[in-house]
Amino acid sequence: MRSTSPPRPWSTILATAAGIALAASALVGSGTSAGAGQRDDGLEAALAAAAEDAPAALQTPFEQSGGATWTTHPQSLAFYRQLDASSRRVTVGTIGRTTQGRPLQLVSIGSPAPKSQAEAAGGSVAMFVCSVHGNEPSGREACMKLARDLATSTDATVTRFLARTTVLIVNANPDGWVANTRGNADGVDVNRDYLELSTPEGRAITKVIRDWNPDVLNDLHEYGPNQYYRTDLLHLWPRNRNVDDQVHSLSKEMSEEYSAAQARSEGFTAGIYGQYVKDGEPFLQVAGDEQVRILRNYAGLVNVVGMLSETATRPLNDEEAADVRVLNNRRVDTNYASALGSTQMVAENRATLARETAAAAERQRELGATQGGVVYFGGQDDMLPTDPDQVEPEPMCAYQITEATFQDLRRTLRLHDLKATRNADGRVVSLAQANRALVPLMFDTRSEYRLAEGTPLETC
Repeated sequence: MRSTSPPRPWSTILATAAGIALAASALVGSGTSAGAGQRDDGLEAALAAAAEDAPAALQTPFEQSGGATWTTHPQSLAFYRQLDASSRRVTVGTIGRTTQGRPLQLVSIGSPAPKSQAEAAGGSVAMFVCSVHGNEPSGREACMKLARDLATSTDATVTRFLARTTVLIVNANPDGWVANTRGNADGVDVNRDYLELSTPEGRAITKVIRDWNPDVLNDLHEYGPNQYYRTDLLHLWPRNRNVDDQVHSLSKEMSEEYSAAQARSEGFTAGIYGQYVKDGEPFLQVAGDEQVRILRNYAGLVNVVGMLSETATRPLNDEEAADVRVLNNRRVDTNYASALGSTQMVAENRATLARETAAAAERQRELGATQGGVVYFGGQDDMLPTDPDQVEPEPMCAYQITEATFQDLRRTLRLHDLKATRNADGRVVSLAQANRALVPLMFDTRSEYRLAEGTPLETC
C-alpha cells in the first residue's frame, strides 16, 4: 500500500514535467506496447497547471468545500451551464430524460470548439461515463474537473490535443445521484442494461456510442474495500471472449499501461478489479466477469477500446479515517488520474486506435459473412468455458426472429446498430455486421441474457 501520509493532489504531483516523464518511463518501460515507455508531450503537466489556475468562479462545489461535501445535481447543472457559457470549447446538450424528468447531459469538448459528429469522425473521440451508479460520486466530480481543465487550459499541448480529439462526458443516472442509490429511479442497475436497454440512461449512453463511435471509453465507478481488496485504483478491460483480439489487447494496454500507470505515477496503488489479494498474490476472483450487459464488455463487443475504473469508497489508511476531506479527495483524484491515462492513450496512439477499431469492425463483418471464428456463450479472456454448450465452433450465419419479436426489439436493434431484413417468416438478423458479436448473445437459447429466442440459420 502507499504511504499513510495524506495523499497529495494530483496537480501538485504533476507540477514538475521532468518528474512526470521519469516516473512514467519507469512504470511503463517494461510493457509490451510500442507506445509504452514513450510518454510524450506534457498533457498531464498542462492539465495540472489548468487545475491549479482554474478561475474561482469555475471551481466545483466539491473543490470549494475542500472535499468535505459532494456537488449536488442542481449544482452540477449550474456548473456546466457556466462552463458552457464561459468557453467556446464546451457544448452541453441533452441526450435524453430520466424517468423523473431530469436531463441526461452530454458534455462535448474540443478546440477551438467542439466538433460535430461528422467532423469528429475525422479525428479521435474519447468518452467518459461518469458515475452511472448514483451512490458513487467521485467519477462525476472527476469528470467536472476534467471538463473544466480541458476548457480553461491555455497550454498549446491541450489545444493541440483538443484540435484532434473530441472529449465526450456523459453525466449518467441523475435520479440515482439525487436519491444516493446505486440504481436509477426504477431501481435498475444501469450497468446491467447495455444489452436490453430498458432504461433511459442505458439507451442514451448506447446512442452516444453508436453515433459518435468513440475510440476509447472509460467507465468511472467506486467499490467497497475489505481486508483483501484495498487498492486506490482497480481497473479492468473487456473480458468477454467474443471481443475482437486487437480491441481486447488495446483495451488491456489502456487499462494497465496508461490509466493504472498514471495512477501509480501520482503515488496511488493500482490493481485488477475483482481480484482478492493476500501477501501480494491474487487468490480469488469475486467480480469482473464477461457479462455482455456491463459497459466495459459491451464497449469491446462494439469495437470500442474500453475499460472500467474503480476507487475505494472507504478509508484505506489512518489519515483518510480521520479526515473525510482526505478520503474524498483521494477518491476523486484517483478517478481523475485514470481518466487522464485514457486521454494520454489517445494522444500517443490515435492512428493505431482509428486503424484497429475500424479493422475490428470489418473483421467482424467478414467472420459473420464467412461463418468463421467461434461464438462463446460463457468463459472469459482468462478462462475457457468448460461446458460444451457454451461454445459454438461452427457459427450460424444469422438468426430468424418473428415479426412480433422484431417489433418488440426494433428500437433496441437500432440502438445497437444492427439491421434486420424481412423474409416470409419474419425477420433475419445477419451476423455479417460490425456488431456481429451481439447477435448470438441477443437471440440464442444458450445465452444467459438473451432478449428473445431466435432460430440460428446455417445457410443465408
